[in-house]
Amino acid sequence: MAYKLAAIDIDGTLLNDDYKITEANKEALKAAEEEGVSIVLCSGRAPRSVTPLLEEIGIHGYYICHNGAVTSHSKTKEVLHEAGFLMDSVRNALNYCRKENIHTDFCTAFDMYTESLEREDVRTMYAKYLAQPTLLADALNIEDKLVKFTLFGTREQLDKAYTDLGLMNLPVRTLRSGPSYIDLIDQATSKGAALNNLAQHLNISLNDTIAIGNYYNDLDMIMMAGVGVAVGNAPQDVKDKANLVVASNNESGVAEALERLVLMNKQGV
Repeated sequence: MAYKLAAIDIDGTLLNDDYKITEANKEALKAAEEEGVSIVLCSGRAPRSVTPLLEEIGIHGYYICHNGAVTSHSKTKEVLHEAGFLMDSVRNALNYCRKENIHTDFCTAFDMYTESLEREDVRTMYAKYLAQPTLLADALNIEDKLVKFTLFGTREQLDKAYTDLGLMNLPVRTLRSGPSYIDLIDQATSKGAALNNLAQHLNISLNDTIAIGNYYNDLDMIMMAGVGVAVGNAPQDVKDKANLVVASNNESGVAEALERLVLMNKQGV
């Protein structure tokens, strides 16, 4: 089958545990693009953390960021889709995080803000993601629409926070995007919904799409795509929902998926 679009998660999927793109993954991505497949990076990251990776690979095109809240184009900067909420609507969540000493940051479509950069683990985390948030005194003063509110902490802190936030009846979606992260995003937002919207915009059938991911925030797109792929380091319940399981992020699982679904097929193998 001739697939036309591949939506690929970044952290834990495209990148290895050292936050690098393997040469095998780079070569496979370029080869797939040359075969006419639109490569769409689909991440919880902000645009400024996604576009350098596209440049490193050497491709341009649409990308999905903030776990589906924003879809934009790396070259034209066109914003195809943006979904968000106001800070005041999640005031209770912010107060909870302050009380529990959980680090937070707040994203508009293209900017990121935080109230503190004092902790070493916080600074290290932002460096890994190529993120440079703007420091502000009080997040409640943010008047622009937010597309994502992120909690960063220990697994134990966030296990508790996930339960506690669920009891607040917040007007947003609470999404576990990694062992150390919880994202608050628009209720209707997901990577799957964003993939569907982008495919429609590009006049591509979902049957002609591939989605590759590793975590629970990837499940919507894995289940929505024509073929959903889980890398080997994904939790078992994510693998169970995928059509195909490939090697881990450290073993160039993205390259294996593209070789099996696109490149070998194009060669008639």
